Amino acid sequence: MRYYGAKTKLLPFIEEAVKSTGVNGTSNFVDLFAGTTSVGQHFKKLGYTVYSNDMLEFSYALSKTFIETNKLPTFKKLKSKLKIKDDNQLIFDYLNNVDELNEGFIFKNYSPNGERQYFTDDNALKIDTFRTLIHEWRESKLINELEYYYLITSLLRSVNLVSNVTGTYGAYLKTWDKRALNPLTLEQVPIIESTTKNKAFKRDANELIREIKPDLLYLDPPYNSRQYASNYFLLELIAEGWFDKEPKIYGKTGMREYEHQKSKYCSKVDAFNALEDLVLHGSKAKYIFLSYNNEGVIDQNKIVKAMERIGEVDTLTENHKRYKSVNQTAEDPQMTFEFVFKLKPKKTVNKVNNLTGKEWLQNSFSIWRDLGKSEEERKLKHPAIFTVKLASKLIDTFCKPNGGLILDPFAGSGTTLIAGLSKEKEVIGFDLSQKFKDIFLKRATNSYGFNSYGLDSKYVINDSRFLSQNIEENSVDLCITSPPYWDVLNRKRTADSKENINYSEDFEDLGNIEDYNEFLDALKGVSNEVFKVLKPKSYYILNVMDLRKKSNFYPLHIDAITIAKEVGFNLEDLIIWDRQQEYNNMRPLGYPYKFIVNKVHEYLIILRKPE
Repeated sequence: MRYYGAKTKLLPFIEEAVKSTGVNGTSNFVDLFAGTTSVGQHFKKLGYTVYSNDMLEFSYALSKTFIETNKLPTFKKLKSKLKIKDDNQLIFDYLNNVDELNEGFIFKNYSPNGERQYFTDDNALKIDTFRTLIHEWRESKLINELEYYYLITSLLRSVNLVSNVTGTYGAYLKTWDKRALNPLTLEQVPIIESTTKNKAFKRDANELIREIKPDLLYLDPPYNSRQYASNYFLLELIAEGWFDKEPKIYGKTGMREYEHQKSKYCSKVDAFNALEDLVLHGSKAKYIFLSYNNEGVIDQNKIVKAMERIGEVDTLTENHKRYKSVNQTAEDPQMTFEFVFKLKPKKTVNKVNNLTGKEWLQNSFSIWRDLGKSEEERKLKHPAIFTVKLASKLIDTFCKPNGGLILDPFAGSGTTLIAGLSKEKEVIGFDLSQKFKDIFLKRATNSYGFNSYGLDSKYVINDSRFLSQNIEENSVDLCITSPPYWDVLNRKRTADSKENINYSEDFEDLGNIEDYNEFLDALKGVSNEVFKVLKPKSYYILNVMDLRKKSNFYPLHIDAITIAKEVGFNLEDLIIWDRQQEYNNMRPLGYPYKFIVNKVHEYLIILRKPE
C-alpha cells in the first residue's frame, strides 16, 4: 500500500534492534501508531503477540484484518444467503460481477462526474456499490466484525491500486496515472496465521498506554506537520462510510473535516510534550523503541534527554532514500536518516517531576523555609514580592520534568515567568500594569540574561478574568500565582509601620476593590478562567495570606479554597511558607490590651483540576 512513513524497507533494521534485547517468543509487542500495520505484521510472523493501535478507522480496519484475525474468515451466514459453497473466492467473484452499479457519495464527489478525478467514473461506481453492500451485510448481521473488516481491507487495498494520486490523497493528479485507468477488482486478503491473542485498538495512544502493559513498546508517531487524517482522508472516508451521516467536504480536493483526528505529534508546539508523556507512561515496558528521523518536528537531543531520565538509551541509525514529493527538486535532500531510539526503562521511574528521592522528601514537609528574597529582588522594592526561589521550588515539585506551559494570571514583576524560563518551560503571564511588564522585561534581560526575542509576547496586558480569550482551553500545565491580598496595600501597615506601595490605581485591579465579598467574586472569576485553561490533573497554586482590618479577621486562605472548589478544583493540600526571617522591627500588636497574632507566614494552597 502506498503510504507515507511506512516502515517496510526498515523492517530488518527494526527487527535487529528488537532482537538485541533478548525479549523474544510470545512476548507482547505493542505498536501504538500502526499505520499500514507493516511493523505489526512483521512481528506477528515472528511469533510475538501483537497489539496494534491507530486513531484512524482505515488503519484500524487493516489491524483487525492483518493483526487480530488469525485465520481466514468463513463467511458462513453470507455464503448461505448468497447460496455460495465453501470457497471464499466466490464471494469476491460475486462482488466483482455485480450487474447493477449504484451512484453514491464517491461517484458524486470524487470522479469526473463530481468534477474531481481521484477515480474514474467506473471505479467510483464500484467503490460506492461495494461499500454499500458491505454496510448492508453488516447491518443485517450476515457478516461478523472480523469478516466486515476483512472486506473493508480488501476494498481499501483495491482502492489504493487505482487512485489517481502520487501516494497521498491531499490532491489528485491533473492527468490520469496509468494505474488509475485499470478497473477496480476486489481480491482476497492474505491472513497471517497465529495462535496468539493479537488485538487491534482504535484509541489515542497517550490514553491507551495507561491501560496496557507492554513487553516491547514500539512508537512510530508522525514526524512532521503533515496530518495523516488529511493526507489519507479518502481512505478514511471509505473506511468510515457515509451511511449514518453524510460527511461535510470542502475545497477543490473535496477534503473532509478532520479536526477531531488531528495528531499532536504533527505540531511543533505539542509534539514533544505528547511524546514525553507517552514515554513516561510506557516506562512499565521492558524496552521502548522509538522510530524517528532527522526531519522530525522534535529535536533529536530533546528526545534523548527525555528518554535518559527514564532509563538507558541507545541511538541506532539507518539512512534510506527520502520520500519524493511532487515539489521536490534536485537541491533538496535525497536521503533521510532514520533513528531507532532503544530505551531500557529503570525499575522505578518518577513520572511526576524531576525530584530525586531526597528532594521529594524535603519538599514534602508542610513548612517551607529559606526561600527569601535575593539581592536582586530586594532592590526592586516590590510591594509584595513573590520570590524566584519559591516559584522555582513549586515548578520542580508540581510540573512535569521536561517542557510544559506555566501561567501566572497576576504576573507582577514576572517572578513566576523568570523561574519558568530558567527551568526551560514555556510561560505566559497576565497583568494590568505596563509598568510591571517593563520591570519584568528589564529583569529577564539584565538580571537573568534571557534573550529579549519573544519575551514581550510572554507578558500580556489584560484582565485575568478573560484568560480563556487568550489561551487555549486545557493547554496549561501549571498555574502559580500570588493574587492581591484584597486592598491591603492601600492601607497603613500596623505590624512594622513600613510604607505601603499599591499595585496600581486601575479600577479593574483586584487590589483596589474595597468590599471583601466583591473582591472574592472577582478572584473567583479568575479561578474559573484558570480552571478552563489548565489541563486535567494539573495544579493551581495560590499564594495568599490571611488579613486583619482593625478588629475583623479575614481568613483569605479558607475563602480562596472555597471559591476554587466552587469552580471545580479539588483541594490537594496546604503548605506553610515561613517568612519570619524576613520580618524585622515587629511591634507587639494589641499590647497591653488585647493579644493579636503577628502573621509571619503565608499559605500555598495546592489545588488540582480533576481528570
